[in-house]
Amino acid sequence: MSCWIALVLSGVRQARILAGVIAILSLAVLSSPFAHAQASAAFADDYLFRATLNSPSNLDATLQYAVSTKQTGDIEASIGALERLLFYDPNISRVRFELGMLYFRLGSFEMARGYFQTAQASSEATAEMKQRAQEFLDTIDKKLRPDQWSGFAQTGFRYQTNASLGPNQQSLIGATRPINSQFVAHPDWNWFGIFRVNYVHDFGTQSGDVFEANLLGYDAQQFKNTAVDAGLLDLRIGPRFGIFQDVMNGASIKLYAVATGATLADSPYLGSYGGGVTMHVNLANVALDPYVEFRRLDYRSSGLYPLASGLDGTLSTYALQAGGPISQFLRWQARFALNRADDAFPWYSYDRYAFDFWLPCTVPSPWGGRSWVVTPSLGLAPWLYRSPDPTMNPIVTEHDLEWRVGVGLDIPIRDKIGLGLQVQYRALNSNIPLNAVHDLSITLGPTVSF
Repeated sequence: MSCWIALVLSGVRQARILAGVIAILSLAVLSSPFAHAQASAAFADDYLFRATLNSPSNLDATLQYAVSTKQTGDIEASIGALERLLFYDPNISRVRFELGMLYFRLGSFEMARGYFQTAQASSEATAEMKQRAQEFLDTIDKKLRPDQWSGFAQTGFRYQTNASLGPNQQSLIGATRPINSQFVAHPDWNWFGIFRVNYVHDFGTQSGDVFEANLLGYDAQQFKNTAVDAGLLDLRIGPRFGIFQDVMNGASIKLYAVATGATLADSPYLGSYGGGVTMHVNLANVALDPYVEFRRLDYRSSGLYPLASGLDGTLSTYALQAGGPISQFLRWQARFALNRADDAFPWYSYDRYAFDFWLPCTVPSPWGGRSWVVTPSLGLAPWLYRSPDPTMNPIVTEHDLEWRVGVGLDIPIRDKIGLGLQVQYRALNSNIPLNAVHDLSITLGPTVSF
């Protein structure tokens, strides 16, 4: 969804390269390295398993074995090892908490609730463990309801060295000519607000069939450059069906419809509708979410953007999102994508190949209390346009290379309230020098979740 926010922030030239992030990569391609990882882990698992048999009350060996089998996706083996440990000492809060998380992953929420409650009540439980157990218990209460609501919101301020994401000399495509100074690179501040509301209706079937709806809203008001004031509403709705439950825990497929409306300079700018299909599957300890989406894009020209209707067309997106744990405190997330745009003006049509990577890391708070989350990120995306733009360079077909690097910081303040900080540098290098774009942005504001 962040790509749509970037789109409206970018002005019309960036709208030409608006995009979804989406590419399906074959699961077979990814399964090979995962299979090698499982094979190499098997030797360690065998050693740890024999250690637990020789000394079943050995806490460290059993926990190591449970963690090892959990990382290879064998959750049942982890549960068995930890429950054997409880036979020798039923009061170990660490074990009860770990069992609660394992049963939670399996979708056995009542079993998970019991282990979290006993872990929370243990005299040896730390304050952080009790708080995390309560968070899981609150989530379980939501998941056991037939109608579940959740959401997130943030507001705050953003500073950008290039607020319009414009070039130094060239006006944005779709804007007035000669050069309009509102679209040349200028630093600026904005106020922004963003929210996301999720609704799930559980049909109560054994396979976990549900109906899902997600609404995203965004608005940004510039302090000076009002030509790129942006607003966005995006709605996605559709059913999700559990599949292959007997062989793949948590596997599902979802069909959905999507509709988007956006404003630019406080005027109607974009209407979009379409649909897609996405799957979820766990392979070992890696979550995979391939998806395909097709959209119709209809732009509205205005006095400020008289050529915007030339962006009318279709956007096809194919992607794979993946993620998993590296350790107790470190996770990884990645997205591979192909975006294919076919626009009314052929020189606006493009193929975009994108790779994004995030590395969320939980770190201790410098003044105690709940841990912070630090998320370094990077992204790389070539943009390959299909024909020369006669209004810019009738001979050379534009090829751009976009790259981004940044870091985010999430600081919890109270139960559902936090503070979010993000610093990102973005560059768009082009074989047409006048189209090069560079921007450093700093975003700060409070967050709330429910």
